[in-house]
Amino acid sequence: MTMKKGLLIFICLICVFSLVFCSKEGRQKASDKTISLYIWGEPQKPAMEKVIENYTKATGVKVEITLIPYGQFWTKLQTSLPSENGPDVFWCNYSHAIDYYPAGLVQEIQSYVDRDKVDLSPFPAALREMYSYNGKAYGIPKDYDTIALFYNKALFDAKGVAYPSNDWTWTDLKQAAIALTDQATDTYGFAVWATEQEVVYPFIFSNDGTVLSPDGRTFNFSNPRAVETLQWLMDLIHVNHAGPTYAELKELSQGERFLAGKLAMLTSGSWDVKDFYDAHGDNLGIVHIPANRREGNTIHGLSFNISAKSPNKEEAWGLLKAFATKEAGEAQAQIVIPAYEGATQLWKNSYPKLDLQVFVDAARISDPYATPLVAASAQFSAMYTMFEKIWNGADVVQACAELDAECVRLAAESGR
Repeated sequence: MTMKKGLLIFICLICVFSLVFCSKEGRQKASDKTISLYIWGEPQKPAMEKVIENYTKATGVKVEITLIPYGQFWTKLQTSLPSENGPDVFWCNYSHAIDYYPAGLVQEIQSYVDRDKVDLSPFPAALREMYSYNGKAYGIPKDYDTIALFYNKALFDAKGVAYPSNDWTWTDLKQAAIALTDQATDTYGFAVWATEQEVVYPFIFSNDGTVLSPDGRTFNFSNPRAVETLQWLMDLIHVNHAGPTYAELKELSQGERFLAGKLAMLTSGSWDVKDFYDAHGDNLGIVHIPANRREGNTIHGLSFNISAKSPNKEEAWGLLKAFATKEAGEAQAQIVIPAYEGATQLWKNSYPKLDLQVFVDAARISDPYATPLVAASAQFSAMYTMFEKIWNGADVVQACAELDAECVRLAAESGR
């Protein structure tokens, strides 16, 4: 072998070893990569960690969770998302997603879904719609909540009133609320409080009404069936005297009254199951919201999203895929209703004596949580002002007309 040939072999060997070393070093760097996840809600952190642990084992990518109190969460996102200093992945709800998606702050994931053939059909259609924009998926649904009628069996028994059933109508609810009200003991049959998700939206949808303009830009409560619904709810308070007034609920809320055994029925979300069961045990009952023209409910929930500025989009997408599984849903099922349909049974099993299927069934007929497409925060504020006026006895038709006009003005001022 000539010296020249030997030198060539030596150089080739060095190149081979260098490639191997660089390849190992590259893999090591990948496995050492850390991405960030912003969440709120301390009780849900263990479920996040369980999914992340499996994701890290499979990929080598570490995930750092930042727990931010809900009151500070959106301020933190608002300042961090426009830069690369924000989270790679973060929780989001619809009322904020509706602003973030058009602003280009969130990475669309439809291209990743199509590329990796990820099946999103196990998630409720309403949630998939909420976390999409311009026909593209932007978020993986995490969990959801729907609304039901909770009732205290002990109060029904004391008055000899038959328990609610899943086929109750508005008429049934009204008659029972009147029969169960006992002014002498400051006990009411039903609470109607000024909130959209637990009361106003579900009842308007049940009356086959709407709360948004046809183009979705603004609130529109002046449609006849929305007005009819609000008037019916107000009559329960001001005409039938079957529910606490606005002032009385300010002193002692509907939830506090129900926990204390001073309220026979209220509509509320799946998030209240634990507290209400802890208070009433087997005396707690749950049924569908009474219907009028059709079944009505509203669905809201959270999603996992990727920051558009993230420098780690592939790793972030890998984490979203990990959360788009039945196993991830089951990890969350002790606290929330997992969005992944096949994982809901575990949540229902947590309270075997309650018919929690009511909340799952509601997801299939629910309208998405209604949010204006423009100037949402300002319009919500105007809506709450309108609610306060009506709950204190203002004319329903006039208050709705004033709200709608104000929302049109706010939308025009937004420049969008």
